[in-house]
Amino acid sequence: MKYSNKPTTAAGTLRVNAFTLRSTLILIAAGIVLMWAAVAFAQEAYISQRLGQQVSELRRQNAQIGAQNAGYHKDVEALSNGTADEEEARMSGFAKPNERTFLVTTPSPSPTPRSR
Repeated sequence: MKYSNKPTTAAGTLRVNAFTLRSTLILIAAGIVLMWAAVAFAQEAYISQRLGQQVSELRRQNAQIGAQNAGYHKDVEALSNGTADEEEARMSGFAKPNERTFLVTTPSPSPTPRSR
């Protein structure tokens, strides 16, 4: 049987075959391409969002490491000019010669008299 776009008559009625096999296949292919494009776009949007989160997390970590690094530079400077040694000695209870030291404590509670 031969397919054509020409109208055919069967028992007094006119039938026009509007969609041929070729146009149906073209519509199916176009639908598949559109679905593929939609999935690809959604996937790219998801990946972009995840990468944005990773960038912000890495920036936060970088700022934290920068603050630690500044503290380490301060410690290195204190060690190189000797102030760290003096601080450590004072925390261990040492004092310089001819220096008066005072011990500051919290007052102990006064004893209450016993009642007999």
